[in-house]
Amino acid sequence: EMPGKTKADILKEIWAELPKWTDKPVPALDEEMLAELAAEPAVIEEEKAALNWGTAEVLYKSEAIDSFGQKYLLGVFETKEEARKAFEAWNKEYETAREDMKDEMQQWGKQAQAMMDADVDAQERIQKALEEARR
Repeated sequence: EMPGKTKADILKEIWAELPKWTDKPVPALDEEMLAELAAEPAVIEEEKAALNWGTAEVLYKSEAIDSFGQKYLLGVFETKEEARKAFEAWNKEYETAREDMKDEMQQWGKQAQAMMDADVDAQERIQKALEEARR
């Protein structure tokens, strides 16, 4: 925990350690940037609750794999229940999109068939080509 520290304080501490890890000299920090960072607390309490990566004992990753093998990271959660809910919500949306695509493909197929049925010349050319191929 860092009560009372600002983002500028943290940056100064990191900048002080940097020369120990590199052979090159570290440039001076911009005073204007430090002044802006001094106005922000190092830890924002509202964000702290959302960042469970460094504090939780166990985290659960929710992933989904679509029919093409593409993986999707749905999130990292503190409980199995949250991970399961995230997957179920994603899966529901995926299935809905899949049904919509199926309907669109059927409509497209009907339109394509109607265009082919309307083009008598193309039908005759296709029939002629098939007959020649059979010989």
